[in-house]
Amino acid sequence: MDSAEDFVRRRWWQMSIAAVLVASGVWLYQWWTRPPAVEFDNLRYVQLLWTAVSSQNPDQLRKVSEAVQQRHTAGEMSNSELAHFRSLIALAESGKWEAAARECYDFAAAQHHRRRTRPASEHHDH
Repeated sequence: MDSAEDFVRRRWWQMSIAAVLVASGVWLYQWWTRPPAVEFDNLRYVQLLWTAVSSQNPDQLRKVSEAVQQRHTAGEMSNSELAHFRSLIALAESGKWEAAARECYDFAAAQHHRRRTRPASEHHDH
């Protein structure tokens, strides 16, 4: 028969492994669902998108859509950045302005303290 001490030791290891697995799952979920980091020179388009969405302005939204597409075509915006912009634009275009506004806010908030792959160009300013 197992002593109470063996039982506690075995249970402690099981609980420790379970805690590590849960923490890893939470971290992976947050990492997977986090919006992409936007390059410095594209951060202004996050603000422009927020303005268009929060004011529920379809004309501004169209202009932002065209601008981000042009940036991508010129090689100045990554595929993941463009895909995220497009998903937010599509959400607003479908009439879900409030949901799009929340997503834009989260997109902007996710840009704080992010590593970028390229340094800011000489045209970038704060």
